[in-house]
Amino acid sequence: MEMHQVRYFLALTRELNFTRAAAACNVTQPSLTRAIKLLEFEFGGALFHRDRQAPKLTELGRTVLP
Repeated sequence: MEMHQVRYFLALTRELNFTRAAAACNVTQPSLTRAIKLLEFEFGGALFHRDRQAPKLTELGRTVLP
């Protein structure tokens, strides 16, 4: 786990929107998405439920949240 992944994860939990979280972190949305997917791979499961509405934390995501 890298510090930038933690920052992106926390921004996404605050913003509940990939584009706004990326803007808050001064990165592109695809970069933020890749970092989150890598973090999910490292934890062995999805951290967010993704659908047309706002991403929501999964049980694993809530466990990871400090």
